[in-house]
Amino acid sequence: MANEAGSYILSDEVLLTSYLSEAGTNDPISINIRQLMQEIQIFEGINKSVLSGYITLVDAAGVMDDLPLTGHELLQFRLHTPGFSPKDTKFPKGFDFIKNPMYIYRINNILKPTPGAKMYTLEFCSKEEIRNSQKKVCKAYHNPIHTSVGLILRAELGSPKDFMYEETKFTPKYVIPKLTPLNAIKFLASESVSKRTNSSGYFFYETSDGFHFKSLGAMIHTGASYKTPVMDYVDSPKTDSGKMYKSKDGKAGNLGKVLDFKIVSRYDTLKNIRKGVYASRLVSYNGMTKEFKEEDFSYPHEYEKMRHMGQLVSGKESSGIMPIFNFENEKIMSDYPEGKYMFRTTGFGMHDTQAMKDGKENRINDVPIEDTLQRKVSQKEAFNNIVIEILVPGNTAVSAGDVINFQTLTSTKDKKSEEDPYMSGRYLVTEIRHLLQVKKHNMLLVCAKDSVGKEYLMNDREVLNINEKGVVGTDYEEGNIIIDTGDGIWS
Repeated sequence: MANEAGSYILSDEVLLTSYLSEAGTNDPISINIRQLMQEIQIFEGINKSVLSGYITLVDAAGVMDDLPLTGHELLQFRLHTPGFSPKDTKFPKGFDFIKNPMYIYRINNILKPTPGAKMYTLEFCSKEEIRNSQKKVCKAYHNPIHTSVGLILRAELGSPKDFMYEETKFTPKYVIPKLTPLNAIKFLASESVSKRTNSSGYFFYETSDGFHFKSLGAMIHTGASYKTPVMDYVDSPKTDSGKMYKSKDGKAGNLGKVLDFKIVSRYDTLKNIRKGVYASRLVSYNGMTKEFKEEDFSYPHEYEKMRHMGQLVSGKESSGIMPIFNFENEKIMSDYPEGKYMFRTTGFGMHDTQAMKDGKENRINDVPIEDTLQRKVSQKEAFNNIVIEILVPGNTAVSAGDVINFQTLTSTKDKKSEEDPYMSGRYLVTEIRHLLQVKKHNMLLVCAKDSVGKEYLMNDREVLNINEKGVVGTDYEEGNIIIDTGDGIWS
């Protein structure tokens, strides 16, 4: 089984540790529940601040009665895919919950599948989530935002885990008004701008490697080139290649099989208009200068300034999700900025002094929302346009925030199969659900992209605005006006 797709390496001990200690000692009471385990699920995602999951146990011998269960236990185990365990490589990829235990916080679904047996479902999360629920942050920060996030992670959440971050551009000053640590970080993430790529809007999330704080641009681009996909997945007839991993000659391995494929989203024009993907208008008010400023955002004009996810394996350039065509009256979809209307106050100029730090002048900046907010909103929502779910063999080397290649086929007019240029290509892994059962490890990947591999053709003719006479254009004078007379009669 160790060489088959879906196999896994689980530590010999899956420990459940009570808050109680052995009589007369400081050693906690722990029991090995590996033989009771029926299923483990682990969840991670770029929109999830911490790892979480649940474990299902079947106890037919009353083992669990020795604790007892209270919702204040620690869960410890290690999980790796063969080839990525500490015994296989110097750079293991997997979950080490012995080094950083998970916290059991809820017990539900206590069932009796057979007489004398009990089935438990124990929900767990990272300990940082427990600390987050216990504390509030009320403090001023005037560091680069990535430094402030690191301070909150260490000082407020008490996390010893690795922190991987992308440097932010500005050094603003914020006073956090009694927010939970994770909500404070989410606020700072929304204000962040990348020092390297100028991408705006960050994500804070946890994977098996630790905590990450980075922009969408950094997830898909190194600054010099697009990131290399960590895996190639192919939705094609599921033949057995005989090998688990991809061979040196490029032949696909069984880990790259797609067991099931589902399209979650493939465009929502109304949502794109309302969320500001195509266009938006921002009215900002500066309380220092008493000035209003109006900025319009247009998707086609900003497209080339941002990183995108949609290249095919063949390396063709990606194309935007908004086709350029004459929608109405010589206007394209991005010529209607009031579809998303935003009003924000800005304190630009409020903190323009210089402070001394390590003997050097450290200028306090403000984040220019006029240059960042609309671009951030458009890019983030654009990634909700093409979303797929794929069920694949478990692989702990794939994490949320990674890039994968996905290939699916489509039939042509002559009934030949070829790569689908719109659904295939590079995707960002936004969520992972690990499903670990007694003999199998699968993953459900939620993947998204904001562009396609085949360019949409342009059209300067107005063809969608057709009246009942079959004439292109709108004759507003022919419409009837109906008035409510107040007595139920319309005229």
